[in-house]
Amino acid sequence: MKKQFSLIMLMAILLLAACSNSNEEKEQEATTSEESASMDETKKELEAMKVEEDKVVATVDGKEIKGKDYNSMLVQTQLRYTMSGKDPSDKEVSKSIEEEVMDNLIGQELLLQKAKDEGFSASEEEVQTELEQIKAQFSTEDELNEALKSQGMTLEKLESQYADIVVVDKFVNEKIGKPEVTEEEMKSFYDDQFQKDAENPPPFDEMKDRIKDYLVETKTQEKVQEMKEELKQTAEIEEKL
Repeated sequence: MKKQFSLIMLMAILLLAACSNSNEEKEQEATTSEESASMDETKKELEAMKVEEDKVVATVDGKEIKGKDYNSMLVQTQLRYTMSGKDPSDKEVSKSIEEEVMDNLIGQELLLQKAKDEGFSASEEEVQTELEQIKAQFSTEDELNEALKSQGMTLEKLESQYADIVVVDKFVNEKIGKPEVTEEEMKSFYDDQFQKDAENPPPFDEMKDRIKDYLVETKTQEKVQEMKEELKQTAEIEEKL
């Protein structure tokens, strides 16, 4: 089964979390008290963005989305923004994060409901296969658990989340398939990203497969977003955050 963005992003987030935790440990000794206080303040601000775990943050066609799911995606999104050089504690950035998290939660729920309505499901074997790919990225179980903990998750919660993600991915694969990417599109992307500014860009043939995977993923997510917007038109959605 071809993994779509949701599976890939979740794995990337966990790996980023592991790297972030390791870097924090190495940098702690070199951090001044003033910098440490600033970091603590930022962490408090990010923590304050969370909601009570049992709070209903939205309903989608009668299905409740709880605070625990919001908080989990919130932490993942905050980390992604941080890694891209944006300050998630900034007022405008935090608002964007909140809107993105709600949009993603609602969109995923719409896709999940539609997929289940059309008879898609995930077997235990499929879920475990995907989980094993994540586990293989970590040296020890403690390292994995630490990365999960930093994202407000547990292995049990991850397994439950993966079951839904697998269902949605199977649905998306059948409905959208694999978008076509032309040689011209790959060359154009290469020229824009590597030729303009880089003094010694890697050869096109060396980057071709990676560029193709990226463009396929980008086109897939554009189609997925279109599908979400269509489903929103007929769904009963209430945001309660």
